[in-house]
Amino acid sequence: MNTAKRFERILLATDGSDASQAAVDVTIAIAKSPTAKVRVAHVWNLEVHHHHGVWDVEMRNEAEKLVEVTVERLLKAGVIAEREIDRADSKHVAAAIALSAKGFQADLVVLGSRGLTDWQSMTQHSVSHELLCALDCPVLIAHGRPAGSPAKVSRIVLAIAGGDDLAPAARAATAVASPDASVMVVHVAQAIFGVQGFAYVESDDDIRETMARASELLIAAKVKVQGMVAHQGPVAKAVAEIAADWNADLIVVGSSRMGDISSLFLGSVSHDLLHMTDRPVLIAERIGS
Repeated sequence: MNTAKRFERILLATDGSDASQAAVDVTIAIAKSPTAKVRVAHVWNLEVHHHHGVWDVEMRNEAEKLVEVTVERLLKAGVIAEREIDRADSKHVAAAIALSAKGFQADLVVLGSRGLTDWQSMTQHSVSHELLCALDCPVLIAHGRPAGSPAKVSRIVLAIAGGDDLAPAARAATAVASPDASVMVVHVAQAIFGVQGFAYVESDDDIRETMARASELLIAAKVKVQGMVAHQGPVAKAVAEIAADWNADLIVVGSSRMGDISSLFLGSVSHDLLHMTDRPVLIAERIGS
């Protein structure tokens, strides 16, 4: 049985979209600690709802209703929840979410993928990019899934790469795993770029060592483990296909963040994954930033 530390303070950013509904579903699935608390945050766009210097009361009421409905869904599912409505223009949505997360001391931020544009562009400042750069805590991006969201997270794909700090990703995987969960560790065996800019390819021994380290971390948390090495083709595509074939509830990727010199590899994987999978993607905490 999984005995790992659970997420206790979850910020759920919502805009009422289908993706946001999926974000609510996955939040319910992972907020299993009896002491877990969820803060539902909605960022109200000033540019849309500000007219002739007068706040649009109707839109404000709509925002409050949206948050209230979300909070009620969480409470009915047995999750402790509270509400928050923030105001920001479109250029500062990520900053408002990050500020709310820090003020709440969130150990996880969950949001839907709708409106999180330019995931594939590492040069443009999208909401998602800015949020990942502004936060060190794990961030879970949910998609609207045709088959519906899981009631629990029992099948997790954990994508790892040699040279990456495995501990944050293992912690994130175990923190969302249900008691009977199984984790498929997928090693992305590709060229690794060193700090000096040179590339090298891991040996079979290196791969075995990385897989063993990841497995040890999960086994120590009493989580069942399987393993697979993705040798061929684009990494994100391989991980997405494995997750689909295995019918995974969620994908976890390492602690790399866009903008870190050493994180371009897994950073690009998480970018691409969000376009290639309909599963929720959990990007682990950043360490030593």
